[in-house]
Formats: sequence, structure tokens, C-alpha cells
Amino acid sequence: MADLAREAGVSLSTIDRILSGRGKVKPATLDHVLSTAERIGFHAVGSIRSRRDMAVPERTLGFLLNDRARHFYQAFSQQLSSEVAAQTSIQGRAIFSHVTDLDPARMADALLTLGEKCDAVAAVCIDHPRINMAVKELAARGVPVLPMISDISAPERAGFVGANDWQLGRSAGWFVRRLCPRGGKIGLVPGNVRYTCQQSLAASFRGFISEMPTPRFTVIDAPSSEESDLRAEEVVTSLMREHPDLVAIVLSGGGLQGAARAQPPRGGAASPTPLLIGTEITEKTRALLVEGRIDMILAHPGKDIAREAVRALVRQMEGLEKPQGVQRVLPFEILIGENC
Repeated sequence: MADLAREAGVSLSTIDRILSGRGKVKPATLDHVLSTAERIGFHAVGSIRSRRDMAVPERTLGFLLNDRARHFYQAFSQQLSSEVAAQTSIQGRAIFSHVTDLDPARMADALLTLGEKCDAVAAVCIDHPRINMAVKELAARGVPVLPMISDISAPERAGFVGANDWQLGRSAGWFVRRLCPRGGKIGLVPGNVRYTCQQSLAASFRGFISEMPTPRFTVIDAPSSEESDLRAEEVVTSLMREHPDLVAIVLSGGGLQGAARAQPPRGGAASPTPLLIGTEITEKTRALLVEGRIDMILAHPGKDIAREAVRALVRQMEGLEKPQGVQRVLPFEILIGENC
């Protein structure tokens, strides 16, 4: 015991409390002592591990995400699972609900169903009264709901974890102006207009473009990609057919891979291919960046959002975070083919 106390840098009485179970020890201290005991081959490792498991409460965290067929949400769910498993103050279990469409009623039902099984929920969802009612109901039951990536207007939400979409949209405008010095037409393709992150991006992009007297740009509103690569390919194909003089295409939501497919191979077209900017980073879109089929991705930092969202939910359940007090605004990534 003395050897373990010395190696772990704790008092002998702390080791005694852990082994006897007669006193409280912080979960972080238990984890540290356990890892030290495993390292030095302490004989009662099993007892320390049992004490740790008894001291750490079991908690279930629910996550409402977009269609699992989308590569971004496949990677995002894996990142969230890893973060839940890495928590030391709880024995965490992650449950996922993937919505295949963005119908507000079905999304609200999915939230409520998660709330019946989980201690806390984080969600990527549209802003709609049905969603807000579900969030209010879950908050009344003591189940916090934390929006990720795109915020919602429910006053009862636990806060928000995501990027600064206003800066993201203005940054997209800055790059278009710099890379298209002669001005021209810009196609703006939304994923789904009910996502507040996309609303902010589009508004700030337009604001930046309108502030610049020269060069002159015209923003062309395109139909929604419906967060689908297939639909985005159709939208961009039609957009380029109707406006062959486009200088840039900006996607505020999903479908970037499909938008890249819609463009002709670069260097072989009679007219220049429009600049293509999106926000969706996956292994597929990363490869298209390297190939030059996509020019730039202003990416939502999925890994960082997953980490901060899980930590915020755990702190809420432990009473260390004020209700509706979570506010984690994270820097977005600026990726081109040379740095991805």
C-alpha cells in the first residue's frame, strides 16, 4: 500500500479508503490510482477496479443525428461513441437515432423516444416548433437536450456546441471575392433552410458580398440539396446548365460530394469550372479536395464538437453546468487540397 501511495502521489489514507470502501474518493483519483496499480503490479488491482466501477454511476447519452448513409454522420457517430467511452466520471453508454428525412414531426418523435431511454441527449436537428415542444417536454422531465452544429430556438435547450456560422459565411464570401476578382454569378445551394447554421451562413455570405462595391457579384438562389449527394448533383447540374457563366458555387449544407460529381473534369472544359466551396468534410470530400474537384471546405469541426458536447452533457448531469448554460463556439477548419 505504501508503494502504491508513493507511486501514485497520494496519501496512504487515500489508498486505505479505496481498498476498504469506507470513504469517498474522487473518480479521477480512483482512475489514477488504478492505472498506477496496474503499472506497478499491485496485488489488489481487482479490488480497486471494483471500487472504481461501484463509485462511477452508469449514464446513457442519446444522440439524434442525420441519415447514417451520409459519410459525415458515420464518422461523427464514431467520434461521439469514443468520447462517451473515454469519460471517467461516468460509466457511459451511447445510443443513436438516425433520421432518414427531416420531417419535423418524426424528428420530434425521435427526440422524445431517445429521452425515454437516456439521461441526456445531444442532437443535430432543424429549428421547428415541433422540435421546440419536444425539447421543452424533455427538459421538464429532467433530460437536457443539447443542440450540436446547428442551434435551435427552444428556450429550454441546454445550450449549443458548434462553430461560428456567421464568421463561416463571411469567410466564404471573402474567399470568393479574392479568388474571383472579376466578379460574376455565384450559385448558393442550401441543404435545408430550417437549419439555423445554414441560415446564418447564407445571410452572412450575402451580407459580405453586398458590402463589396467591386467586383460586382450576383447571388443565384438554387433549390435545396435536401442534404443528399444525389439531389445536390441534380441541383448543381441544372444550375450550371441555366447559368453557364457561374464563377462560384457555395453549398451551405450537405451534398458536397454530389456537387463535385456534377462538375466537368477541370482543365478539360471549354469554359472555366466554377469555384466549389462547401462545409462537409468526410474522407470522400477530403479526397476530392486533393484531386482538385473541390476547391475549399470550411468545415464544421466534428471531432471537437463531439468532445465538447459529451463533456458538457456529463457536466450537466453532475450539476456542474447551469441549465441552458452551455455555450461552446469552436473554430471551423479551412481546408484546401494542400493542407488536408
